[in-house]
Amino acid sequence: MRLFQRLSFKSKLLVLILAMVIFIGGTMGLLIRTVVFPYLVREIDLRGQNAARRLAENARASILQRDRVRLTAIIFEEKSIEKNISHIVVTDENGKVLAHTFLDAVPPDALYAGNGSAELKPAQTGLWSFLTRPLGQSQILLPVFEGLHQIGAIRVGLHPQYMDRLIFELRIYNLVFIGFVMLVGLLFGLYLSRIITRPVLTLTAFAREISLGNLNKRLALGNRINCKEVLECTQYSCPAYGNQTLRCWFIDGTCMSEGPSNFPDKMEICKSCPVYTETSGDEIVQLADTFNHMTSRLSASEQELRNSEIRYRWLFNSGPHPVFIVSAETCLIHDANDRAADIYGIEKKRLIGMRFTDLMFEQHREEIRTAFRKSRNANSCSLIPKIRHQKHEGGLLWVNIYFCPDSHAGKSDLVVTTADISDFIEAETQLIQAGKMATLGEMATGVAHELNQPLNAIKLGSEYLLKMTEKGQPLDREDLDELAEDMSREVDRAAGIINHLRQFGRKSEVVAHRVDINKSIRGVFTILGQQLKVHGIEVKLDLGENLPSIMADENRVEQVFVNLVNNARDAMLDRKTGVHAAPNVLTVKSFSEQGRVTATVSDTGPGIPESIGGRLFEPFFTTKETGKGTGLGLSISYGIVRDYRGTICFTTSEEAGATFIVSFPEAPEE
Repeated sequence: MRLFQRLSFKSKLLVLILAMVIFIGGTMGLLIRTVVFPYLVREIDLRGQNAARRLAENARASILQRDRVRLTAIIFEEKSIEKNISHIVVTDENGKVLAHTFLDAVPPDALYAGNGSAELKPAQTGLWSFLTRPLGQSQILLPVFEGLHQIGAIRVGLHPQYMDRLIFELRIYNLVFIGFVMLVGLLFGLYLSRIITRPVLTLTAFAREISLGNLNKRLALGNRINCKEVLECTQYSCPAYGNQTLRCWFIDGTCMSEGPSNFPDKMEICKSCPVYTETSGDEIVQLADTFNHMTSRLSASEQELRNSEIRYRWLFNSGPHPVFIVSAETCLIHDANDRAADIYGIEKKRLIGMRFTDLMFEQHREEIRTAFRKSRNANSCSLIPKIRHQKHEGGLLWVNIYFCPDSHAGKSDLVVTTADISDFIEAETQLIQAGKMATLGEMATGVAHELNQPLNAIKLGSEYLLKMTEKGQPLDREDLDELAEDMSREVDRAAGIINHLRQFGRKSEVVAHRVDINKSIRGVFTILGQQLKVHGIEVKLDLGENLPSIMADENRVEQVFVNLVNNARDAMLDRKTGVHAAPNVLTVKSFSEQGRVTATVSDTGPGIPESIGGRLFEPFFTTKETGKGTGLGLSISYGIVRDYRGTICFTTSEEAGATFIVSFPEAPEE
């Protein structure tokens, strides 16, 4: 069975045809053996019986007269006529031989009548009597009657050699016939297998070409009459007109009757069309036409895919931003566009295979890895703003990272775009710096007052020393030490104010570090504390102890609270000049809950009108008079808080004033 399975289709077909021919030949031989041979024996016996009857008729008178000469002439004449007769013996009623055809004496067996006696019995016929004949021959016994009296008997012996020769010749003819049938069957099998397997082999070779990607080949099996020839069509605009490759029922828009005109919806209608009935051909031709249709659609799809790939590559490489195909699990770069190589200064072949996180600073890597892993179960794009990347030459690059799951890769990959925002960061930094300078300008009076106190104390001390020296009065050692300590303390105080102003006024960076939010809040009142007292504003600090750090820039966080405190101060001063005379209280609280560090800045001002609440964080929006505000304070504060993944919002009421709530996520553990 395994050997048969390993044969080719042509060999299998040939083997089956040969097996069928052998079966038919064997069946015919068996039929000849069981039907023709007995028929032949019966015919030979019948001829012997007929010869015996003729002898009985011709020899009756000679038997009655005991005319031996006449009897001998009659039996020799009959024997010469029938070639299958071996001998003839004529006896009288008593079994005495009257005439015979033997050259010598009559053998005793020639007088055998069955059962070992010489009793006359009717002749036995049939295949079994022939096969079981005594002396190797068949003998017919026929009694001769005259009226009702038996006057004698005729014994006719049949040649077994004659019968054997006929059977042998019949067997030879049978074998020759079977051999001829097998030869004809073999030749027919070869022809039929070639006729059947030729289109199958053509289909196999065609399928092999398809598997190799050659979709331009077409099969030409069966009747290639075109539909225009069958219907004598003159519809030159028909999509199938003159198409020698595809059948019209495979082409959309060719149905002549009402109903669907696209494949395969129109097939039921097409099967009743004369074009289909006359040209569809057998199953193999239909299979070939289906192959042509399949390859035509595959070729069209491949061309469309190729065009799509060209468009994709053009869009991929012509975009203004670097684009990467990145594994969401391992962050490995599978592909990158030409712009990425230009921006990062790394050859494209080196980029592919790198980890995307290797392009950025260490502090951002874990955040990016976590975001990429989470995106595997997301169905939307995500944005991670303001990430520091580094170029191959060591240059700094600020980018916004946009990434989306790649639906063609089972969401295991991401399409990542990095938009260069270095110029924007620089402009934002300059804007923030300008906001600081504007804030410092607004605080100039308060800062001057802050510095006047230690300067006045130093001046009074120095004047006291000068007078005592001019009068020549000695100074008590204890008083001198106390005076020196006071002057030194006031100098430190002034130096602290100046240093803090210098730190606050320096150009800050977007880079995040661990920051104690309470330290930034206290720094605000180092600059503004005295000024608030001058304006009669009570400051209440309720800062939580041992708060977790946040990831931010200390200078920028302080700027946020400076802007909020200045706005609260202005709001309460505006309220004081109004009809209300409630005390001015500025309350700042800080606390930690649910993984976030939060600070609130509350005032007892008039609150924020509902009509302007939605525009409060817009750039250049201000409710102050011209020249008294830039409208950038809250906008800059909003941008700074958002840069460090924080949130800023407010609550307000006319009776309780406004409360600004600033919240940052806790810094991860070191």
